[in-house]
Amino acid sequence: MEFTEFETKTGTRIAADLVYGEAPLGGAMQPLQATIYLPKPGGSPPPLLVWIHGGGFTGGHYGQVHIRRLARQLTGTGFALATPGYRLGAVEGDLGPAVQARLAELAKVPQVGDPGQLAGPAALAACEDVAAFLRWLEARRDALPLSGRPVLGGSGAGGVTAFNLAFLAPWLGLERPEPAGILSFSGGFAWPGLYTPGRYPVFALHNPADTELGIASIRALSARDPALELLEAIEQDHGALRVHPKEPKAVTFGRIRAMLSKWVTEPAPA
Repeated sequence: MEFTEFETKTGTRIAADLVYGEAPLGGAMQPLQATIYLPKPGGSPPPLLVWIHGGGFTGGHYGQVHIRRLARQLTGTGFALATPGYRLGAVEGDLGPAVQARLAELAKVPQVGDPGQLAGPAALAACEDVAAFLRWLEARRDALPLSGRPVLGGSGAGGVTAFNLAFLAPWLGLERPEPAGILSFSGGFAWPGLYTPGRYPVFALHNPADTELGIASIRALSARDPALELLEAIEQDHGALRVHPKEPKAVTFGRIRAMLSKWVTEPAPA
């Protein structure tokens, strides 16, 4: 794995467009790629945020400008960021046999929110792919190196995938390393019955008037889990990290860094 300079001023590093696997899509095998950002060398192993891009499971990209902006804010202060791509627009036939075998049973699990926004084959394919990325990354943890368990985060569909990795993946039989927590920005989780209150720390920022991905599923989780921190912000743009458009960067990214620093040091759930 070869890293090059990301920012001269801070000495941060990037390994872009790494191929971590492949998966079927539309009758062909699609390469799966990711980018990893690291702080300057020489310090302690950094805590890791795995950031999953949004786009409604039909669009978006792991190299989007706002993700590079997040990487700049984190790596410059001693954190690592990994951002995987995943299949877009997958259908049932693209899913692996283990997931397909559980689809009929999953259909019986009560859902909250719009299934078209939160569930379906494309969402499950994203969960498959990012679980594979987490396994791939875990095998390289000591070589990078990284500290603690990964925090999972994302905007929109990325936030949905973070929840799916934490709570749906084990139910589907998808292996992945134990996460340290979840950062959800306009995300959600379709199956509150599969959610385990208190298992992981969760921070969710959501506009109650969001029409792209409604707040109902996050409110359902919050009602079950007093420890879930739900911040409802009427001025938040869909998927934005800021509570409102004029929130200072220091506040926005400071909030994220504080949660990363705290969560990665907490013991893994039993």
